[in-house]
Amino acid sequence: MERPTSLRTERLTPALGARVTTRLRADDIADPAVIDDVHGALMEHQVLFFEGVSLLPGDLARLGRALGTIPTPHHSYVTLPDQPEVVRLEWGGDSDLKPDAAEWHSDMTYRAAPPFASLLQAVELPPVGGDTLWASMYAVHDALPAGLRNELADMQAVHDLGAFRSSSFLAGGLDAMNDAIARTGAAVHPIIARHPFTGRPYLNVSESLTRWVIGLSAPEGARLLTMLFDLINRPDFHVRLRWQVGTLAIWDNRGTQHYACADYLPHRRVMHRVAVADDVRTPA
Repeated sequence: MERPTSLRTERLTPALGARVTTRLRADDIADPAVIDDVHGALMEHQVLFFEGVSLLPGDLARLGRALGTIPTPHHSYVTLPDQPEVVRLEWGGDSDLKPDAAEWHSDMTYRAAPPFASLLQAVELPPVGGDTLWASMYAVHDALPAGLRNELADMQAVHDLGAFRSSSFLAGGLDAMNDAIARTGAAVHPIIARHPFTGRPYLNVSESLTRWVIGLSAPEGARLLTMLFDLINRPDFHVRLRWQVGTLAIWDNRGTQHYACADYLPHRRVMHRVAVADDVRTPA
């Protein structure tokens, strides 16, 4: 018999996404039963939205550690001086940097083992704009024609650094870019992957980080990937969040992609993010 959950959720779209109507407090992070319920809701809905949470950076890191392990720092982003597990994402305002996440992607798929989940909390927001969208790769997979799904089942694709090359080049020229590529490397993933916890198949390519299809020529691979990217972009598979200060989003990086709208410049948008490397509730 399943234990009753302590979380109340409201489904937002048929494809994915739920608003958690139970208030998550910092003290709850120490309760394994609450974290188990968060994980269970995440496996069901793929992305969860907690409104009015306003966790301190240390609490955000504790929540990440309660769900799994924290990976090595991101190669490009700045972390908080007193909380190296927490990335500060700041765009617009006085910064010369342009937002770099207005592309459909799963985080860090250029790694052999990408993060299992990400936690993102709004710290400072523009007066309007700066929404984030998520797409269910379960739903995209299920929408593929059966014949195409069968063809893709045994195919693999190369994921690499993508447009992160630009920031490395601008910071230090060709040598810096080549060094970043060498340090980060690339990974080969199945185009149809299977979620290690739910067992469900999902489409595992993104316009941001997927570059080549193994065994196909460049033109053949480009045509196939473009068709798949176009499918991911259909609103049928999406949920959209209009942030409020303090809102916390947690998503399963295995089986979702996200897109951060860059429509708020020159206003500033500041977020705190924690990536979770390994899902401690998924058997090795």
